[in-house]
Amino acid sequence: MYLHNFNSKPTSEEDVAAKPRNFSSDFVFITQDDSIEFVAGTCIHVLRAANQLLERNAYTWTQLRSADLPGNGSPICGPDQTLVLIGGSDQAWTPNAEQLRILRSAIRSALRVCVVGSAVFVPLAAGVLGAKRLAVHSAFQTGVSEMNCSIEMHPGSTCHHKSLSSATGPAAAMRMMVELVGSRDGEIAAMALSRDLGLSESEASCGTGEHLRFQRMSQGDEVIQEALQMMEDHLEDTLSVAQIAEVIGVSPRKLERSFGDRLGRSPLKVYRDLRLHRAHNLLAQTAMPLSEVSVACGFSNVTLMKRWFHQKYGELPCDVRRQAFCGAEHA
Repeated sequence: MYLHNFNSKPTSEEDVAAKPRNFSSDFVFITQDDSIEFVAGTCIHVLRAANQLLERNAYTWTQLRSADLPGNGSPICGPDQTLVLIGGSDQAWTPNAEQLRILRSAIRSALRVCVVGSAVFVPLAAGVLGAKRLAVHSAFQTGVSEMNCSIEMHPGSTCHHKSLSSATGPAAAMRMMVELVGSRDGEIAAMALSRDLGLSESEASCGTGEHLRFQRMSQGDEVIQEALQMMEDHLEDTLSVAQIAEVIGVSPRKLERSFGDRLGRSPLKVYRDLRLHRAHNLLAQTAMPLSEVSVACGFSNVTLMKRWFHQKYGELPCDVRRQAFCGAEHA
């Protein structure tokens, strides 16, 4: 379960991390130095992937280096933002006096603070840790204990306690971000991100991104989830609503009502969106002729696929193919 660290100890303190009031979708990333900027990039990649999955700009971010912190008193993090301090795994992050003053103010202002690797030393040095349970890299555990002997070392690579999230190092930082997204947008979103980012070891099929988006919207409705799986398994067959309803054992009217109530659209519209999503992937990732793409996605002809494709994506299939192949149109 991707959110196990949020719920491993279902106390009131642990649950705070999963509440929207304790988590902002607007992030401020501050890196220890140039050598660790790539970690901020991977964390931002998680947020970009989440935006793509959710089909909206749900997450925003800014990025700074500790050497570039403004010294003019301008705030770098507000009370409606999540502050992410990213350090490496080689040496402790020891800010100078001016940097520490600025970072202390940012930590105090932030709605939530996340520390990666050696960044754990920053709130400790600033005296504003705000939590007693942390995921700490093995190289830093002795140093952390010396600075604060009351801290409990969490055995996992990530930890979420009160308003502080922690990750032991660069690799764990991505998982921490996935878990934060999951705490806001649900476990299905976390599962999709984990799979797409290569963090999931499960070989079970989770469906396409569009499929997972509809699963999340269904809020666990079993009728919808069974119907979605039927659609995903038969993208080229274009089953009717009556056929899907018969297989999953409900009436067509119940199926229509369930989709309308949970997803705000008809089963046929959802089915078409799943097929168009597959068409988009095939156009972007393969050299299949448009005629073969339309057949593989259940459209009776290329003209029909082009019309619905343009309506959904605002561009023609040949535009997607041209962009994917750097101007070489395989039509």
